[in-house]
Amino acid sequence: MSVVCFCSLKDLAAQNIKEHLLQHYPFVDTGKTYDSTPIYKFNELSLVTLEQDSIYADDLDQQFTADLFIFASRHKSAAFKPALLTHIPGNWGPAELGGKASTLCIAHPTALKVALQTLLTERQRLELTDWACGLEVTHHGPFISDIPVLYIEIGSTEEEWQNPKGAEAVSQAVVSVAQRYQESNPVVFGVGGPHYCPAFTRLCAETPYAVSHILPKYYLDQVTPTLIQHAIERTSTPPTYTALDWKGMKGPQRDQIIQIVSALGLETKRVRALLHQSEN
Repeated sequence: MSVVCFCSLKDLAAQNIKEHLLQHYPFVDTGKTYDSTPIYKFNELSLVTLEQDSIYADDLDQQFTADLFIFASRHKSAAFKPALLTHIPGNWGPAELGGKASTLCIAHPTALKVALQTLLTERQRLELTDWACGLEVTHHGPFISDIPVLYIEIGSTEEEWQNPKGAEAVSQAVVSVAQRYQESNPVVFGVGGPHYCPAFTRLCAETPYAVSHILPKYYLDQVTPTLIQHAIERTSTPPTYTALDWKGMKGPQRDQIIQIVSALGLETKRVRALLHQSEN
C-alpha cells in the first residue's frame, strides 16, 4: 500500500512543504529520480518533484503506481485570505485550469476527511486561528484516470506560501493521510452551497461521514444526469447518501438533483439532518 506526494518546482508553497517534509520526517533518497530530481521515501509515502505546475500534470498514473496521489500546493484567491484547504480535483464544466472538461478525478473520501481533520488540529496547535480552514468543492486539474487524487493547499499569497507554520500544517496533513487513508467512513456525495463549503466542512469535521465530490451551486443549472452519475462512480468508496446543502441551492435545483440521484438509486439527506443525527 503506498501514497505519492507531488510538489511542483513552479509552486512556492509546494517547495516550502517539500523542504519541511524532508527536514522533519525521516525521508531517505531512493536513488531514483523524476524530472531530474531525487525521489524520497518515508515508510510508504514517496515524495516526488515535478517541473510543471501540478494542475497540468495529467496522466501521472501512467508513470507511478500507488493507492493515492496527494498534491501539496499553493492556493490563490481574490480575497488574499490566509487559508489551509483541501479538495478533490476535477472539472464540472470547461477545463479552464487543467484537467479535462466535465471530467472528475477519483475522490478518496477518507483521505479528504483525514486531511481536513489534521489541518483543523494543526491550525489550533500552531496558533493560526486567523487562517481559514476547510474544504473546497471539486475543481481544476490535473486529470488522473485510475488513482484517487487529493489536494492539500496553503493560501493565498506569497507570504503564506512561504510561511513555515503553514508548511508544517500541510506536511502533517500529508503524513497523516498517508498513515490513515485506509480507515473506513460512511460516504456522502455533496451538492449545493458555495465554493468554500462550510456545510460540508462541518459535516466532514464533526460527524463520522466523509465527503466525496462536492458539486457547487454555481454549476447546478448546467449539470447533467450523466455528469452526476460520473461523480457518484468516480469515488473510491460508494456514497451512502447524496447530502444536500438545502439552503445553498434553489428549490428547482433541489428538485432536479433529487430526481436525478433517486433514479440512480441514491437516497438524499439534508446536511443539517446528518449533523443533527450525529449530535444525537
